[in-house]
Amino acid sequence: MCGNRPPTTVFEQDAPGSPSSQDPTSSDRVIVHVDLDCFYAQVEMIRNPELRGKPVGVQQKYLLVTCNYVARKLGVDKMMLVNEAKEKCPELILVNGEDLSNYREVSYKVTDLMEEFSPLVERLGFDENFVDITEMVENRLKQFQNGSLSDVTVVGHTYNNQSFNSNNMSHIRLAIGSQIAAEIRAAIHDRLDLTGCAGIASNKLISKLVSGTFKPNQQTVLLPESVLTLMNSLPELRKVPDF
Repeated sequence: MCGNRPPTTVFEQDAPGSPSSQDPTSSDRVIVHVDLDCFYAQVEMIRNPELRGKPVGVQQKYLLVTCNYVARKLGVDKMMLVNEAKEKCPELILVNGEDLSNYREVSYKVTDLMEEFSPLVERLGFDENFVDITEMVENRLKQFQNGSLSDVTVVGHTYNNQSFNSNNMSHIRLAIGSQIAAEIRAAIHDRLDLTGCAGIASNKLISKLVSGTFKPNQQTVLLPESVLTLMNSLPELRKVPDF
C-alpha cells in the first residue's frame, strides 16, 4: 500500500493557496526540516535489535549507502566502497539494503505521524520531511496574550550561538517552532523508535541547511540575523539544493 502512495507536495512557492501566498507573511512562516539519523541503519536495528550497539552498515551493490554512528566512530562513512569500509572496521556488520520495501514502509509511517501535527508536510526521499507549522505557532502565540512572552525559550541549539531576543517576534515564533519540533521528534522516537535531527527556520531551504548542524538526534534554530552567516559558510555553491 505504501509503495503506491503518491508523493506529498505542499510547498509550491507562490502558488495560489500555498503557505507563501497566505497570511501570516512568508517572513513569519516557521518550517521544520526533519532528517532521520542514518535511516536505513536505524530500520535494520529496529528489525534486528541484536544489531544495536554494534557497527552496522547497509550495503547496496559495492557501496555502503549508510552506517550507524557506532561504525562512524570507527572510521566508516556512508558512500564508502564496501571493501574500504571493511578495512577501516573489520567488525562491521553488513546488511543488504537493496530491497527498499521496509524502508519505504517506515518512511511513510513517519510522514503520517508528522501529518498529525500539520497537514502541510512534504517528503524529500525516504528520510527527510518538511513540515509547515506556522498555523500551530500562531495558535500557541495566542495563548500568550494574557501571559508573558518572556517565558518562551528555544529548545535545542541556535545557529552560530545567536542571542535570543524575547522582544523580537520573529525570534519568538521560531522559539515556539523549536518547541513543536522537539514534540515531533519525541513522537517519532516514542512511537516509531527513530531519532532524527531538525532545523527550524523561516523557509525550506535554510531549514534544510541548518538541520544538520548538530548530529545526531539534535535540533537547531536559525534566527534571521544568522542566515547570511550560514549561507557564507557553505564551502561550495553546489551544497545548496535545487529547490
